[in-house]
Amino acid sequence: MKKAVTLAVVVCLGAFGSYMVYHEAQEYKAAEAAAAEAALPDWYETDSSKAIARRTAADFSLSRLEILEAIQRQHPEVTDADLDTFVARHYIESMNIDGEERFHRKSPRNLNLLNPEYASKESRGDAATQNRYAYVDSVLSFYRGKNDKGLSHRVKYRFSVDVPGHELYTGDSLRVWMPLPLGNPDGGRQRNVSIISSQPQEYILSDGRSVHNTIYFTAAAPAPGDTAHFEYVGELETSGRYFPVGEMASAIKPYDKSSDIYRRYTSFESPHIVRLDSLAHAIVGNETDPIKQSELVYDYIDSQFPWAGAREYSTIPCIPQYVLTERHGDCGQVSLLYISLMRTLGVPARWESGWMLHPGETNLHDWAEVYFEGIGWVPVDTSFGRYKGADDPEIVNFYSHGIDAHRFASNTGVCGPLYPAKKFVRSETVDFQVGEVETTKANLFYPAWSSDLEIISIEPVTVEAKK
Repeated sequence: MKKAVTLAVVVCLGAFGSYMVYHEAQEYKAAEAAAAEAALPDWYETDSSKAIARRTAADFSLSRLEILEAIQRQHPEVTDADLDTFVARHYIESMNIDGEERFHRKSPRNLNLLNPEYASKESRGDAATQNRYAYVDSVLSFYRGKNDKGLSHRVKYRFSVDVPGHELYTGDSLRVWMPLPLGNPDGGRQRNVSIISSQPQEYILSDGRSVHNTIYFTAAAPAPGDTAHFEYVGELETSGRYFPVGEMASAIKPYDKSSDIYRRYTSFESPHIVRLDSLAHAIVGNETDPIKQSELVYDYIDSQFPWAGAREYSTIPCIPQYVLTERHGDCGQVSLLYISLMRTLGVPARWESGWMLHPGETNLHDWAEVYFEGIGWVPVDTSFGRYKGADDPEIVNFYSHGIDAHRFASNTGVCGPLYPAKKFVRSETVDFQVGEVETTKANLFYPAWSSDLEIISIEPVTVEAKK
């Protein structure tokens, strides 16, 4: 009996020892994997959840001493104690990361935009250049029957993505998505979209299967020292639109709330399009006319939220709430706030984005559209604001119910899946403007690759002028 007990103990201890050896081996493997992952460059994203944490840390890259020194180079009088005041007033952004206070990398510049002691508090349209006024006047001149070349342009362009080779993906393949202009049958502002040439020659179009209109390529990854080049040359006609408030007021009808448009574009399907009941109703008061509600929401955003450099959108859980908390926003952020407020009021609104093509100002840009029954989709560029320096009231108020011709729109929604489907987290999880690149093993985040939109030519298109 005693021997049996001893044998049982030995067996038990043997099993326990095997258990310990096994788990020590597993812990070693996990530690080894963690060390290997830590050695990877930040732009090589194999784990989607960890990628967002890394991006957040990269966005908040400044220590307290570093941001103080950066600000003092422009404003020597600023003290360490002033930083807390700036944070409290939302002139700069900070975040606690791993127990340390870190500051947003764009905060030194944003301070000069948001602190009224350093910059006058201008609304969004106050700083518009004479060229910006001319783009609006061109569209209005067409609608007034004075300029048959004022409404539309034919644009030829080249969009490219370059991916330098790296030992991490030598012998692998690359998957590349680029933005493609929408045909835009609803608004009629983009048409005759064509692809003239591409490299590689074979590609796949999303063709309505995503809110993000894309052209997709795949090719072998380059060796270190080489670069994989992807491009396509395209052409489209792009037009401005203008909806006079008086004409809309006489044409608007009650909403058909059973329609697909109404149900879809008054819903809250995205984490960045959310109900804001108390604020929305405080802005419009007793006003029930959807056109007037849109104007009131536009004025509220224009007056309350100055432009400032944005965080990576993928690091923000709810963009409209971020704007309300931080008291500023870039073009996409205030557009999502506008859409959220309008949908809360029961007015259909949706996202549109891509690029602005204004000469000398080619850049990423986001805006919105609002739907009025009996009228259709009306463009609304909240970020451009009121052009209060103009004598013509239609120029002043143009962007709350109009848009210029210098646009390249490729998105009608946010946070949609790409086509073909992407395996790893997107570099831009909300919008889609510069493209996406991944291998079979990881997403490639910036600066692992670069993209470029080159305008080859812009020519006015003759359209029969309005009479």
